[in-house]
Amino acid sequence: MQRYLIVEYQDADPATREVYEDFMRTTGATTVPLWLRTLGHSAALARAYWERAKGTLFFGHLPLPLKEMIVFVVSAKNGARYCSACHAQAVLSLDKTLEFSDLQDFLKSDAGQALPPYYRSVVDFATKIVADANAVDDEDFDRLMDDGFSREEICEIIAVIDMATMFNVYTSSLRIDLDPEYQAIL
Repeated sequence: MQRYLIVEYQDADPATREVYEDFMRTTGATTVPLWLRTLGHSAALARAYWERAKGTLFFGHLPLPLKEMIVFVVSAKNGARYCSACHAQAVLSLDKTLEFSDLQDFLKSDAGQALPPYYRSVVDFATKIVADANAVDDEDFDRLMDDGFSREEICEIIAVIDMATMFNVYTSSLRIDLDPEYQAIL
C-alpha cells in the first residue's frame, strides 16, 4: 500500500511551487525529489522541511561532504532506506576518494580505523548519538575538540544528526519509494 500522496509541480499550488523552485535552484537539481513532493499537499510543511534541510546542510561552518556523510551514517544506522540511498549518492558525488564499498565498510562496528581521519571522529560521535543521545559525555566532546572541531561546529554536527533523524522518521514511516537516481546506488 502506498502511504503517501505525490503532488507534482504542475499540480502544486503557487506556494508549494515556490518551495519546489527554491529546492531546485539551491541544489542545482532539475527535478523535485519524491520526499518533497510527498509534502506538496501542504505548502507550510513542504517549506518547513525544506528550510530545515537547506539551513542545516547548506549553511554553517562544516563542509557539505562531512554533513552528507553524517546524514548517510545516521540514516543507515536508523535503517532509513530512502535517506541512506539519497545521501550515499551525495557523499560519493562530493568526495571522489570514496566508493560505495567504503560507505558500506563505514557501517561495520570495526570500521572506525578504515575511515579517513576527516570523517572518523564525527562518524563515531554520530553513531553514539544514534544509539543513545543521553550516553554522550564530555570525553566525546573533548575528542572532537582535540580533532579540531569548535563547540559551534559540534553543535552543528548535532543539528545535522537531529535533522537526519527527523527525515528518517518521515521517509521510513511513509515507506517512500526511491527516486530513480537513488535506486542505482543500492
